[in-house]
Amino acid sequence: ITISISNIMIREVENGIELKINLTCVVPQTELDLQSVKQILGEYRISNADVVLKGDCTCDDLIDVIEGNRVYIPCIYVLNKIDQISIEELDIIYKIPTVSLIGPP
Repeated sequence: ITISISNIMIREVENGIELKINLTCVVPQTELDLQSVKQILGEYRISNADVVLKGDCTCDDLIDVIEGNRVYIPCIYVLNKIDQISIEELDIIYKIPTVSLIGPP
């Protein structure tokens, strides 16, 4: 919900006979490494590609970019009974851009 897949760029390259996957990570990855990227790309018969990961991405994020048929829509969080929270908590919630607060009239 409310995610962006623009953190991953895959560019297939024609490299002749040599099979090569180039992986560039802008930030440290917790789930993906070169071996797992090669394995996922191999499942989709991509053997020569340049992959750039600009954020901490998951395997599902990479698959979504490869398939290219995912649609992400923005969401709105609606919080009810806000009269039961403190002012400090309300200040924190107010900073979240996709939140609507509902309370008693």
